[in-house]
Order: sequence, then C-alpha cells, then structure tokens
Amino acid sequence: MAEKRKGRMERTEEYPFDFERYIEERLREIEDLDERRFAKKVLLDGLGKMVRCMEERYERLEGRLAREVVLEESQYGIAMTVIRREHYDPTNQTLYPVDERDLDPERLARELSDENHSYLFTVFLEADDETQRIFEAGKSPGSGWQSQERRLHISRARRYREAVEGLYQVFQDNSIPWETVNTAYLDKFYDVYVEAPGTEAEEKSGKEPEKIWFGEFEERIRYGFLPLWNLEQFFFDGTDFMLPCMDGIYYEHEFLLNEKEEGDGYLIQSNEDILEIRHEEGKIILKSEKETFEDWKVLHIIGKEPLQSLDYDYPLLTNRRKDSFLRRRYGDSRNGLLTRAELFRRIMELDIQEFIEVQGYEISKEGEAYPAGEGMDWFEEEGLFPLDSRKILVLKFREIRPGHYLNSSMVRYAISRIQREVGEYRCVGVLV
Repeated sequence: MAEKRKGRMERTEEYPFDFERYIEERLREIEDLDERRFAKKVLLDGLGKMVRCMEERYERLEGRLAREVVLEESQYGIAMTVIRREHYDPTNQTLYPVDERDLDPERLARELSDENHSYLFTVFLEADDETQRIFEAGKSPGSGWQSQERRLHISRARRYREAVEGLYQVFQDNSIPWETVNTAYLDKFYDVYVEAPGTEAEEKSGKEPEKIWFGEFEERIRYGFLPLWNLEQFFFDGTDFMLPCMDGIYYEHEFLLNEKEEGDGYLIQSNEDILEIRHEEGKIILKSEKETFEDWKVLHIIGKEPLQSLDYDYPLLTNRRKDSFLRRRYGDSRNGLLTRAELFRRIMELDIQEFIEVQGYEISKEGEAYPAGEGMDWFEEEGLFPLDSRKILVLKFREIRPGHYLNSSMVRYAISRIQREVGEYRCVGVLV
C-alpha cells in the first residue's frame, strides 16, 4: 500500500513528457509524405538528440543534488585556548597554533619587522575589555626604552584577526554556514615593536624583556603566550579520482572522507585553480580545469573534545551550542516568533555558562546611551539596513565569576551571535 501511495505521489508531483510521441503525432498532420519524411529526420534525428541529451544532464544533476548532504554544526565548531610557548605539546592532535610562526620567534621577527619598526615580542593582556581600551590608548608603557631614546609601538596582533577572516572566507567558499568564533583570547594579544630596525630587536624576539615596564598593567601582562585552536592545516596533491564533469571540459577531483575521523569537519581552501567546491556524502568534489594539481590546502576541524595537555590550564572557549531537548525539538529556526523564552534559550545554549548568564532585556530608542562597539564578526558587511537606524535590544547579563577578565568578552561574543539572528534590532549587552 505504501508503494502504491508513493507511486501516486510521484505521478502527482512529476509530469513526464514524451517528446518523441508528441513529434510523431504532429507529423501525422503533414499530408505531404516527402515533407513529412524530411520533418521527421530534422525533428527526431536532430532536435530529438538534443532533447535526450538535456534530459540525461538534468537526471545527472538531480542525482548529484540528491547526494549532497546536510552538514552537522558540531563538525565545524571552533574551540580555543592559550598556553605558554614552552608548554606546547606537539603530540596533542586536537589543538594547534593559530599561527605556526609563534613556535619560531626568529622567523616571526623577520616577517613582522619592516624598515620602520622591529618586532620584539607578543604579550597577552589578561584584562577585561575596558582595561584593554585604556591600554590601547597608549597610556601604559613606561620609561624603560625612553632612556635609550627609542620609542615603543604596541598594536593588537593583526595576524590572529587575519586567521579568523581567512577562516570565514573558507567557510563561504565551501558553502558552510558561518557561526561566530569566540575571539575573546585572540583580541587580547598585542605585538610590541620598537622604532628603527636593529639586530637587538631580533635577538630579543620571543624572550621576556628586561627593560620594558608596562606601568599599571605590568601585573596583567603575560609573556611568551600563544593561542591554540582545534584546526589543523595540511596540503594534498591529486593525480587520481578524476571524473569528467558534465560538459566534458572540466575535471572533478574527489577528496575522500570515508577513512577520516567521524565527526570531524573538512574544508578546502579555494584558489585560482578551483572553480567549485561541493560537499557530498563521504567526499568533497573539487571542480577544476587542472587534470593534476599540487599543494591544495585542507582545513581539518577536530570535532571531538580537545585534550588538555599538561599545563593547558586556561579555559577552553568554543562556539558550539549546548545540546538540549528544546533545541532538538525546535532546531535553530530563526523565522519563528521571537519570545522572551526563545531569546533566553538561544543565549543560554551558547558556551558562556561558566562566566555569565542572561538576566533580562529592554527595548531602547536612545542610541547615544549605547554606542556601537566592535563585535566578533567585524569582517562581515553590515547588511541592507544600517544598525544605527534600528531600535536597540539591550541584553542584561549577570557575572557567574565576578570580576573575571573574560566576562565582558563573553558578553560581546553572545551579542555577536544573537545579532546574526535578530535583524530588526541593534543588540548591545551590559553587565548588571
């Protein structure tokens, strides 16, 4: 009975058209036999072959779309922590440096120095967002270098922000939905430069400085730190697994996932040779004009819980949502009516429970009272309607760990996530 219903449904949804029968019927209407014979040759042998060819292509396209898979969000969750450089565990296959150059201070010094500034080292400022703003205003570094008539230049470590921007672009190239990455740690790294290049700077690179005093921030400065995340990068070559594309002009290369770790996510970084990236069950299809290729980059996101090696003491921050019955029941639909309970549910599904919890909200029209700050999706376009023209949704949070330096950053992360889902308001967050 089920098969019978299925057959009726298919007949209802599809209307097959017998092109050849239709032509034969129309040909009968031609009385002149010679003209009918000529028309049949033109229509069936010429146009008929074109129609059959197009039908075959559409069937292949339909089959390809049917094989495409819906990817699990957990496969592409990003986790992050910070450690001291000397504590890095190369055998830990779940956490890798955000920038591999952090393991080679001399190389970092060469590549970050220019004719005007020499890179000295990178510091991690263990402070909240407000203290960071004061630090960035330039009121901190003391007189250690001034006695030698050399001035310091301190700026937020741009290379980590570029890593997140690059990751976002790879997600777009692979047609994978982007979820805001928690950059609370990355935003607290600062590169320290000294004006005028010199060998002294290169020699001191990566070493704890002896002649720099950061004034009131000295107790919050951490030397020799680097960020880690659950993302591994590697290259692969291909001479096999080539399939001709539909039009016979391009090649389709397969990156097979059957033998990969279940639950992990794989992304291919686009380049000028890759024309299309398509995810299917058990493989990623890469369309290219190249018959063979070398050094195409793969981003491997480890899906399982990262291992905490010895002295990996800092909290692990992730952008994964907490599993719950309500989430399984209602999913991540953003089109339904946004009630207070639904809003709070979305917030508390975020990985922020160790630091803050939502307490309430209010709608405000006083934009000047809540100036816009930088979110964690700074690289995305604002959208069709500017945020400044919208009403303000003020979300109020309570500190679970009062005074912790990450609390304000976790508010900023939560606001960045919710802003992607609540387009009719400009979202801001406050600690109460």
